[in-house]
Amino acid sequence: MKTGSSPSSSPSPPKQCPVCASPRIREKPFGYLFNGRWLGGFACAECGIIFLHPQPTTEELVAMYSKKYFEGDFRCGHAGSYFDEATRNSLADRTLLVKIKHLKPEGSFLEIGCAGGAFLHAARQAGYRVTGVEFSEVGTNLARTQFHLDVRTGDLRDVHFPSNTFDVVFMGDVLEHLPDPVATCREVYRILAPGGIFVIECPMQTNTLFSRLGFVVYAAFGKRATVNLPPYHLFEYRRSSMASLLTRCNFTIVRASEGILPPREIALRGTGVQNLGKKLFQYPNAVLTRLFGVFGDRIEMIAQKR
Repeated sequence: MKTGSSPSSSPSPPKQCPVCASPRIREKPFGYLFNGRWLGGFACAECGIIFLHPQPTTEELVAMYSKKYFEGDFRCGHAGSYFDEATRNSLADRTLLVKIKHLKPEGSFLEIGCAGGAFLHAARQAGYRVTGVEFSEVGTNLARTQFHLDVRTGDLRDVHFPSNTFDVVFMGDVLEHLPDPVATCREVYRILAPGGIFVIECPMQTNTLFSRLGFVVYAAFGKRATVNLPPYHLFEYRRSSMASLLTRCNFTIVRASEGILPPREIALRGTGVQNLGKKLFQYPNAVLTRLFGVFGDRIEMIAQKR
């Protein structure tokens, strides 16, 4: 990030929260300068969700998820290219699959935003009947050619799966990218079989001690931080706001746990001072997260269809 004054061409603030429709919106001191316009951060005082307003256009979103995205930005906070075999293998999270199998030992498994199919391939090896949906044509082609998976290109709502189809639906590092999380979660609820589970892994970059303090400092000085990345994250989640979203879509929360990247693995994309502060804060933050499950930079949440 870099420090800056408010852009003179800032758009009008949103009139209501895109998740709960509350008019109680407040500005957050960060945003993106993207294609010549300011996409600002806002927070809902009712449900706690943090979101960008305005959002990129559909055409801009398609362009953002090009081959370059899979060469470096596809997994928040992690280095590596999806075209590298070692990186792909690291995405086959066997520990998470064990947790899923404990709740749903077998059945049909859908991954939304499956990228090149590494985790979906691992789910198939674990005995599930697997299907994927991926927004990017690059990711779809990877999944089909490398792992011979059934992966559909596009948004979940464009695929039109039958109701009550899947026993497990998984999203890993996807929910924060979706323009309309409420519509997507309602669609997940529709296509899940009764008693089916919805498994989400998601970064929580604004939940850490460093980010929380940064918001306070920037706001105190009347400044706004400009994120030096394309606006991949349209929403920023914390445990309470994600739980609020899912319960509004009729899910029952089964379990939730926060995690944190080791300090040596965090991405450093800001100024020298910001990078130093982020690195130093990550050490005590990691201790607090591991001991008390708070201020994590990642969350794993499992919900069930009522």
